[in-house]
Amino acid sequence: MEKEELDKFIAKMESEVPKEKAFFGVNMIDHEENAYISANKYGLELFAIELLKAAKKATEIKEDSEKNIIIFDPKEKWITGNIRIGYIEPKLNDRIDLKIETYKETWKDSVAKYGCFTIIAILIIIFIAGIFKVISWF
Repeated sequence: MEKEELDKFIAKMESEVPKEKAFFGVNMIDHEENAYISANKYGLELFAIELLKAAKKATEIKEDSEKNIIIFDPKEKWITGNIRIGYIEPKLNDRIDLKIETYKETWKDSVAKYGCFTIIAILIIIFIAGIFKVISWF
């Protein structure tokens, strides 16, 4: 999409979406790894507008490495939720080139894990032996 077309589309959407009725939030459930989006139609449209604005600025950011992030204003009244999106960081790489590093367990991790289990087992055995010793006194 050309920049002029994108500007017209963003302006048209902004004029049609009522901010006073909109809400959009990213939430995290306690003790779970997954997050979810809680939003109504207007909130989704406003968030889409923000993403379109970020897409428009992404080419400018690629050309100027000084401005490498796009600030996302989390203080808007329509933004709710317990996870705040502070900024958008466009990447120059394609999706294929991005590598996600996975954590590899080291021998120190294994020793710590099995060492804790061993110490707990020894403490339980000592506790049980102590109980039998106290009972044998009577």
